[in-house]
Amino acid sequence: MVIKNKKTSFLFPKLVVSGDIENFTDIKQDLINWIYKFKEKNSGISKISNRGGWQSESKKIFVSEGFDKFAEYIVPSITELLKSYKIEKEIRIVQMWLNVNGPNSYNVCHRHPGSDLSGVLWIKQTPESGRFVFDDIDNVDQILTTNINPQYLKEKNMLPEIVPEYQDGTVILFPSMLTHRVEINETDEDRISISFNLKIT
Repeated sequence: MVIKNKKTSFLFPKLVVSGDIENFTDIKQDLINWIYKFKEKNSGISKISNRGGWQSESKKIFVSEGFDKFAEYIVPSITELLKSYKIEKEIRIVQMWLNVNGPNSYNVCHRHPGSDLSGVLWIKQTPESGRFVFDDIDNVDQILTTNINPQYLKEKNMLPEIVPEYQDGTVILFPSMLTHRVEINETDEDRISISFNLKIT
């Protein structure tokens, strides 16, 4: 007997959007210098998901002195990426903070409750300084993922963990309840990024 009306469906996809800030190299070093100066003046650490690294206590760095010249590059980039979500209501940045992960530091699996979308801007990193990883801890089916062809799982984004493509100057947006982590920094250099949360008003 031949099967009729065969259908293949992938249910409940999560929209993740990323892109590179144009001419990021024009501000990269100045932004790094600004972050280190901010860290020197505001050495307090916010202990949430980070283990061993520094995360700014301030979650409002987008209104900090001197950040405006960087915001001219960053905020329009976020706004452009948001268009992919087709959300008609106003979306605003409610939190933004700095991350400086030194050698042997990392971030455990976590989510960003209280916001709708979250994002990261990578400023200085290499794969060896700690990859950013999405984990499908809620929906992963161990039986399926260990028996289905790995290439097929990869093509359909069904792997239990996914590392998005990014480089210095890449901004990524994702649903805040999508679990993610940062692997251990195996270099002698700092890994630097900016994270942020957005809320639909």
